[in-house]
Amino acid sequence: MIDAYRRAEALHVSQEAKLVHRSAVTPVWEEDSFWYEASSPEGPTYVRIFPDRKERVETREAPAAAAEPTLPPEVTGAQTSPDGRYTVTAADGDLLVNGRPLTHDGEPGHAYGLPSDQNRLPIVATQQGMTTPPLLAWAPDGRRFVTHRVDQRHVPTLTITQSCPPGGGRPLAHTMHYEMPGDPLPTFTHAIFDAETGERVDLAVEPLPFTHDAPLNLGRIWWEDNDTLWILYGTRGHRGAILYRADARTGRAEILMEEHTDTIMSTAPTIVEHPLVRTGGDEVLWYSDRSGWGHLYLYKGGELKNPVTEGEWLVRELLRVDWAAREVLFLSGGHGSNPYDRRLCRADLDGGGVTVLTPEDADHQAHVSPDGRWLVDTYATPGTPSVSVLRDATGAVVMELERAELSALEKAGWRAPERFTAKAADGVTDVHGLLFLPSDFDPSKRYPILDSIYNGPQIPRQLRTTLRGYTLDPWLLDPAGGAPSLAALGMAVVVLDGRGTPYRGKAFQEVSYGDPAVSVGLGDHVAAITQLAAERPYLDLERVGVTGHSGGGAATTRALLTYPDFFRVGVASAGDYEHDGYYAIWGETYQGPPPRDYAEGSMLPHAGALTGKLLIVFGEMDDNCHPALSLRLVNALIEADADFEMLMVPNAAHGYLHAEAHVLRRQWDFLTRHLIGAEPPAGYRIDPTFGASA
Repeated sequence: MIDAYRRAEALHVSQEAKLVHRSAVTPVWEEDSFWYEASSPEGPTYVRIFPDRKERVETREAPAAAAEPTLPPEVTGAQTSPDGRYTVTAADGDLLVNGRPLTHDGEPGHAYGLPSDQNRLPIVATQQGMTTPPLLAWAPDGRRFVTHRVDQRHVPTLTITQSCPPGGGRPLAHTMHYEMPGDPLPTFTHAIFDAETGERVDLAVEPLPFTHDAPLNLGRIWWEDNDTLWILYGTRGHRGAILYRADARTGRAEILMEEHTDTIMSTAPTIVEHPLVRTGGDEVLWYSDRSGWGHLYLYKGGELKNPVTEGEWLVRELLRVDWAAREVLFLSGGHGSNPYDRRLCRADLDGGGVTVLTPEDADHQAHVSPDGRWLVDTYATPGTPSVSVLRDATGAVVMELERAELSALEKAGWRAPERFTAKAADGVTDVHGLLFLPSDFDPSKRYPILDSIYNGPQIPRQLRTTLRGYTLDPWLLDPAGGAPSLAALGMAVVVLDGRGTPYRGKAFQEVSYGDPAVSVGLGDHVAAITQLAAERPYLDLERVGVTGHSGGGAATTRALLTYPDFFRVGVASAGDYEHDGYYAIWGETYQGPPPRDYAEGSMLPHAGALTGKLLIVFGEMDDNCHPALSLRLVNALIEADADFEMLMVPNAAHGYLHAEAHVLRRQWDFLTRHLIGAEPPAGYRIDPTFGASA
């Protein structure tokens, strides 16, 4: 097994920068050109493209903007105006501009500019040396800004114990506000400040309750011009969306439009993405899945003018809205052979139809130049290296920019995942996934199956996407679950999105709505894996395991308790095992707002059903899925006299940071013993820098 461990370590996601080169292009646009950084085995290289001349210049010398990178606000703890004249910081609940106090009545739990505790994750921020910058949006004039004031003084608190503080001494208690389903929620108000004079204008909108994300957290407040401000507010449980227009000079605000539903009112394909709503004068480009699919609608003066897009597919991302040219550029989902692949499209704002600009049957990621003339498109499939091209506004390819170099990745033992389609548990609905096989795969052998699961209703598991600035690409080294690394140990790893997950239309996603367990398609996982094994004799249905983190940890335990004759082994990491004790946004959005009984979905009463091998892992300072959630499950298993293993990591939050190498090795050992049926290599240690010596 030692060779398998070495391959697994070499394929850890931390090695991607060394193993994958020229896989994507992120352009920095300038007047008549753009530049980007391209990785290579020899180090970074910089490419400048002159689109009109179709000219390419490559050099090792970094452009000035790359040579002098700006530290992010999370490091500096400050927000600086676009022209650099004003720097806004937060201290003791108040705001300061260039070090000068701007407000004077801030207090703990009622602070200016800061997120709620639940969104800020103060323990994680402290551990990673980050300082939470004030949340604000600068007006076009670069002098005024809008910020919020969050009141969470009435929100119940959560206390987490740090048993082993640095330097020793007594354990420390950390307390934060943490709203659970049915709790009183934090509220927010907004104010506009003049950074030069300190003048303040309060927006005439009553304090609005929210959970997890206030509008400024997720791009739901924006300036249209120096005098007009928009706020897109989601009601409790995401049952409605309300659009406010405010006069920045007086603070007067009005509701321009709103939409409500009995389930989830989405203003983007998922609740964790920036909204797909744009404004232009009296016109609003509005996103809604009222038709069963997420589409764009044009409103004028609060009245519907026309649908902009329609059909059995959905709008995934907005790239550019040109109000003068009356068109919108966007990425769609559902125009290809695989419903999760994105295509670049143009639509007429006035309802003249949609044109698909990218013919390649692949997943497309795109960037649009500020003037709309040029498109940088990177497209790929799970089995082919990505290709980056420059297109003109019609979608025609002007020149190829990059083609991914995967030779080092393949030399390390990586094997491209295989896409598959199966029927869900209903026998009718198609579900899609990826199958990762070991690099030394031999079809004459039999391989245990590992379901690498994350079945939370808010994000998918198997597709390339970007959420909150973080790129997820499971087709390479899978940062969300490490499937290639797990496959290298000698398992066939399945990554699947069953019913109840996003990007497949409202009917597909809302299978999970109101489900007290938020089990999100576990039956579909069983059905799909069973079908795969029937078609592929090398898959061993007698050895099926499951592993996941956070929502995937909860799914792992539920899989073992619900399908004990199918799932025999599980590694559950940092799970939310009881939804009545977890984030309010989770239970209230997917099970319904109060007075729903969120305790219905608890796994604790079913602890006695455990017959398989289970390892429970969590950090004692997890301020997301707090440790009490894991310990309550542990307590129930003890009361049921069930056999299980547990690893609690001191000083660790939702990620394991300093202990990640140890936790990973323990997970590998557990799966090797109980699923593969082999003995782990004695004394093996994963390099804390992850594969640097491999």
